[in-house]
Amino acid sequence: MNRTLFAVLLLLLGALCLAWYFYANQADLLAPQPVGISGSEPPPPVAEPVAPREALLPQHPVAAPDVTASPDTPSEPPFPEHLDQADAYLQLRLPQLGVKPDLLQLLALNHFIEKLVLIIDKLPEASLPRPHLPIAPPKPGFQTTMGSAGLLVISGRNAARYTPYVRLAEAIPDAALLKLYRGLYPLFQQAYADLGHPDGYFNDRLIEVFDHLLQTPEPAGAIPLVSHVTRFKYADAALEALSVGQKTLLRMGSDNARRIKAKLSGLRQGLLDAG
Repeated sequence: MNRTLFAVLLLLLGALCLAWYFYANQADLLAPQPVGISGSEPPPPVAEPVAPREALLPQHPVAAPDVTASPDTPSEPPFPEHLDQADAYLQLRLPQLGVKPDLLQLLALNHFIEKLVLIIDKLPEASLPRPHLPIAPPKPGFQTTMGSAGLLVISGRNAARYTPYVRLAEAIPDAALLKLYRGLYPLFQQAYADLGHPDGYFNDRLIEVFDHLLQTPEPAGAIPLVSHVTRFKYADAALEALSVGQKTLLRMGSDNARRIKAKLSGLRQGLLDAG
């Protein structure tokens, strides 16, 4: 091999070695380096903790009743702690509070609190789940008659169907009824949560429904009707647009409706005072 060719080979070999040297060192520089945590280096970012959602407080809290016995009053049975004990408790307690047997039989004391909570919640709506009514339906059926102007109207006899229910509402004085409600309130609240309102409070809903019913109009005179398939509708579109609870008050007749409103108003004020 001549000297010229040998020199060229040496130069090529040197260039390859030099290139390999720089490539190896550059690879080391570009390789990911382990990061240590020291006092001079900031710690890795930590996700901010998510604060739990603040529970809503009741607008109208319910105070537990005073159950302290006194020598002047007979002993009362303890309030039940579970919903499945409520019906038996009411069967015992309601007669003690003055509910006569003929009025007691109007109540469907079978899951009574659950049914009552459901119906109260639905009163501002258009219809009720009738299979779950907490009371027996009024008898006989809806009464109508022909008015003086030849229009179909609610009969004056229809109010008599509701009189026993008004007597039932008035059977227990407000103070005793409020004490009963406050003692049973944990069960009302449980039933309301089970109904699909785990973040709501039944007493807030109850006062809301009371306010709704107290706004029921009081038409003067007989209320005209129109026949509609298998039922009757109010001829007045404004009355027909009312909720099922307000329509029930209209069907009771003006005197019964005023008595029920007076009861609701007294209970509402009692609930606010007690809270």
